[in-house]
Amino acid sequence: MFYGSTPMQKPGEDTSYPAIIDTGSSQLSIPPDVFEKIRLEWSKALPNLDCTSDKTFCHVNDKCENIAQKIKPVGFQMSDYVFEINPQQYLYNSSHNKCYFVIHKCRLPGKNKNLFLVGDAFLKHFYSVYDFDQDTVSLGINIHSKGNVSMYKPGSRPENLMKAQTSDELGEDSFVQTTPKNATAAAF
Repeated sequence: MFYGSTPMQKPGEDTSYPAIIDTGSSQLSIPPDVFEKIRLEWSKALPNLDCTSDKTFCHVNDKCENIAQKIKPVGFQMSDYVFEINPQQYLYNSSHNKCYFVIHKCRLPGKNKNLFLVGDAFLKHFYSVYDFDQDTVSLGINIHSKGNVSMYKPGSRPENLMKAQTSDELGEDSFVQTTPKNATAAAF
């Protein structure tokens, strides 16, 4: 996982975790140790970040439009690509003038707590193809999310990624296939 260009996990040094792509979930759950690293990054930019009064979600007493300008995109590495979503995609405006973060610490019991649960906050921005015969999942940028998300090879994130790439800009590798073997890449 990446926060902007900063890795929250270092391949070969940190634990690799499995991921579940869950079309029935609306959030992004991440392993507790990875969540703590990104929470610290958010806290640097947002001194009033509250991750204790709500059992699951961090929030700030402000509009998400104001918060999004202060924090960075997050990226998830799957196979040979990083899939990045901008802050607007992982923030949620509540009716109580609070901005909630839909990325949260995985609270599943036992060994299941150490996994990524990738839900709709991510999936709605990426076209996904599930090939059960080949045991693969392929992902590409959803045309309706142009400018909101990007995908790139690890280590090749553009310096000032202001505008997300679309699948047309990626060329022939616009879809990335993952299999059970590489779905648990070190950085995911």
